[in-house]
Amino acid sequence: MNTLKMQFRMNGLPYTLINRNDKVALYGIGGEFTDKILHWEVDIIYIRKDKYGEREHIAKNDDFGRDRSRCFMNEKLALEYYDKLTLDLSQG
Repeated sequence: MNTLKMQFRMNGLPYTLINRNDKVALYGIGGEFTDKILHWEVDIIYIRKDKYGEREHIAKNDDFGRDRSRCFMNEKLALEYYDKLTLDLSQG
């Protein structure tokens, strides 16, 4: 299975995987003109099965937030939410 990428660009911004488990990923997001992390994004990891095989992905722009994925300006809050979301998803 193809797993989430360590680095990629989405909406013109650089994403860097900071931490992950089997249910949740934490990405650091840079700015348009810098790779320095300015925001942190906590995303639920989904498994997609299509003509390209089985692969992991995070929410599309239209689904972001509706699925409990969140973006934070503060790393500490992002880490706390990462732990909380992981616990919530693990408990069903």
